[in-house]
Amino acid sequence: MDVQRHRQLATAGVMFGLLLLSAGCASKKYVQSNLAPLEVKLDNTNKQLAQNSERITDLDKKTEREISQAQSSADDANQLANKAERSALDARGLAQQGISDAAAVKQEVENADNFQSLRKATILFGFNQSKLTPEDIETLDSLAQRVSGVKHYVLEVRGFTDNVGPKQYNLALSRKRADAVVRYLTLDKQIPLVRVYVAGYGEEDPAAPNETRRGREQNRRVDVSVLAPQSSGTTAEAHQGQAPGSDSAQRGSAPPTPIIPQQ
Repeated sequence: MDVQRHRQLATAGVMFGLLLLSAGCASKKYVQSNLAPLEVKLDNTNKQLAQNSERITDLDKKTEREISQAQSSADDANQLANKAERSALDARGLAQQGISDAAAVKQEVENADNFQSLRKATILFGFNQSKLTPEDIETLDSLAQRVSGVKHYVLEVRGFTDNVGPKQYNLALSRKRADAVVRYLTLDKQIPLVRVYVAGYGEEDPAAPNETRRGREQNRRVDVSVLAPQSSGTTAEAHQGQAPGSDSAQRGSAPPTPIIPQQ
């Protein structure tokens, strides 16, 4: 009886153990079957988060690059704007300078034919003479020195005589006197011949009456005039270094004093 009871208890224990084991296996399978999808979802979520993190990082880098490029473009635009403004100012200055230069050139052109007398000199000759004296040469040297700094000028050389003798002879004699002056200025003083205008007028246009000896001496002459356009700097160049009381300084007040050679 006791043995049979022990067997029944043992059998019951075994059956209870099997039931527990069966319940444990069922719970484990249940847990496994429900946790596995969650783990997969969790893994996918982590991967998605990692991908999103990378995308956010890439987006931040891209945004920083675009911001840097935009800032650089803005700086370039500012530099271009400043350069354009400077160019506009330079262009405005050049335009103003061009207007000023055009006005100056226009004035120069308008004055090109308006010659003014810068210097004058008178060479007197003896009766029936056409040879230069040392005093005449000194006067011409001074004249040539005064015009050496003038860029644009011409020399007007006019020869005259008194009224003694035939008119045709006096006309030829007046030209000889003018030629003597021109020959000295162009050969000895190297004044270009293209700048010289020469003519003989004989007994025409007397400087003084021919009725007196003194008057006839004044008429046996060659008048030399330095003429230049009324352009800027011409008068100043001609007057530079000029001593007070020279014939140019006296222009408009009193005629120059002629040099009378020894008779």
